[in-house]
Amino acid sequence: MVKKSDIVLSVLFFLFIITFGILFVVLPDSDFSESENRMLAQAPEVTFKTVSDGSFEKDFESYLTDQFPFRDFWVRSNTSVSMYALLKRDINGVYIGKDGYLFEKFENIDTKRMQNQIDAISRFSERFDVPVIFAIAPNSIAVYTDNLPAFAPAEKEPNGGNISNQREYINLFYSSLPDSVHTVDLVSALESHRSEYIYYRTDHHWTTLGAYYAYRAICSELNTEPYNLEDYTATPVTNSFYGTLFSKGNFPVAPDTISRFDLKNPIEYSVVSDGNELASLYDESFLSKKDKYSYFMSGNPAHLTVKTSANTGKTAVFIKDSYTHCLLQFFLPYYDTIHMIDPRYISQNLTEYVSALSPDCIIVIYNAKTLSDDTNFIKLGYTPRNDSSD
Repeated sequence: MVKKSDIVLSVLFFLFIITFGILFVVLPDSDFSESENRMLAQAPEVTFKTVSDGSFEKDFESYLTDQFPFRDFWVRSNTSVSMYALLKRDINGVYIGKDGYLFEKFENIDTKRMQNQIDAISRFSERFDVPVIFAIAPNSIAVYTDNLPAFAPAEKEPNGGNISNQREYINLFYSSLPDSVHTVDLVSALESHRSEYIYYRTDHHWTTLGAYYAYRAICSELNTEPYNLEDYTATPVTNSFYGTLFSKGNFPVAPDTISRFDLKNPIEYSVVSDGNELASLYDESFLSKKDKYSYFMSGNPAHLTVKTSANTGKTAVFIKDSYTHCLLQFFLPYYDTIHMIDPRYISQNLTEYVSALSPDCIIVIYNAKTLSDDTNFIKLGYTPRNDSSD
């Protein structure tokens, strides 16, 4: 005998399928997910080739997943169930920590890639007669260890050959470099301020305050006097920032605040980014978008040039990842010209490219996670066309 409850469940399931089937057809497809900050799969083309080679089935599955009605709601619900019902603390490569902090896992480091990177910056530094400063920025997982879940011991203690500890990774990288590379201990510089808001909770970047403490540490290596925190006016520009780590699971956590720091006695400057003049180092249009961190530098320029009124007669070149975007402005008082270069988008030989800029110092700065995954860093070691020494 069929139970009424079974009939009710069957009817509800049938209605669910019908309703969402209709919604899937009726609702327009979305091109971009604001919450995940990525392009969404679109309806694949049906051809004999795509059907026969199986690509249509694969692409349609991605399309169905990305365009499912109320996708953001279901993603967030799944994350909430995983966190609170299943007690999971690791979702899509992100640890769910205390006080609303999300941490990107650091593991499975490619030691061959690491050695190639060590060789690259070693060769690069030996081709210049100006200081080459190298700073690896730790991610929040290396500084806020007390906020990590209990089952994440690898980030708390070194475990030998399989590098999964950022302190171990940075120390090993630094100890393998020649004297021509001047390294900066940003782990100690940031750890001493761990009680402050120096990393975003929902994003992989440091905050502008964290960048300030890194600036002070770099100044020490440059034998340059840094400005005090009291010399700046800190202005929050948004308190609704959900960053890259949030986007991996639509986690039920509070948003972050982005702030800018301005010298009370400001330095005048002009900016050219990839050949286009910008009004400022800051772009307020991004504050109304998901990618609010692009408020700094308007995104990821290949080559950004800043001309200042510092009148020091000096030029600096930053070779960087996006951690530098909220750091660069602290160095405006020290240089007449600052170049910020992203190796991902430079096709020319980097040694020749940087040499042509006549720098008085070169500052290479990457965060540990990005560096460990980066395949463009080795461009630093490419031999110039007129150099036969390698």
